[in-house]
Amino acid sequence: MADLICRGMVIRTVDYRDNDRILTLFTAESGRVDAKARNCRKATSPLLGCTQPFTYGEYQLFYHKNKYIIDQGEVLESFYPLREDVEKYAAASLCASLCLEGIQAEERNEDIFSLLYHTLSFLTYGDSDPGDLTAAFLIRFLALSGFRPAITQCAACGRDLREDPVIRFLPDKGGAVCAACSPVGRKIGRTALEAMRRMLLLSDDQLFRVKLKEPLRAELLSHLVPYAKLYLPGIEKAAALFTSLHMPPGSAEQE
Repeated sequence: MADLICRGMVIRTVDYRDNDRILTLFTAESGRVDAKARNCRKATSPLLGCTQPFTYGEYQLFYHKNKYIIDQGEVLESFYPLREDVEKYAAASLCASLCLEGIQAEERNEDIFSLLYHTLSFLTYGDSDPGDLTAAFLIRFLALSGFRPAITQCAACGRDLREDPVIRFLPDKGGAVCAACSPVGRKIGRTALEAMRRMLLLSDDQLFRVKLKEPLRAELLSHLVPYAKLYLPGIEKAAALFTSLHMPPGSAEQE
């Protein structure tokens, strides 16, 4: 009998030896689970399909010599089109990287799992802009994982910002700050802050409703990506790929 039967999403793969692969699964019940899949890279392996990036599957794991070994796996959803579109792949990789960095082993987190599952579903099968979905994922993930930036109140003094003519967004200060607390730094528009607030109010199955005009999308991403990198530095590589495809050059430059 298996030591662990779980449903999880493949959020990282590392090829090992000639035909093995180390997977990191993100499960709703058990958080991150690292497991080795033996010979899964052979064309005839029954594990070939369920060990691909972003695959959602059911896995039977055995614990052997301080590590999990995948004995059986069944693909529940492959999200295969993500691997055929570079822009969608970059967005999915950033989302997966955030989960890899922000979720701990044996940490039950059904809310973030649901967020990831729905985001990948809309990226794969919907018509939403990948940048829109990523912006929504970023702000919602940061809120769920305890890194929510200040949006309506100054991160430094707590004053209501919604009528301030000048607002700055400083990751190292915790988000939006008033001009009195910081006379320098990148400005952020009230429309961008309101978009963040509204995206936090959506349910996961409503993410397709996020429709941003290009300038607003660029503004949101130019603030949220650096903010996420500061608090979760392990996403740097995935963030660089995403930024190269989805953010205009110079959009994250400081004033």
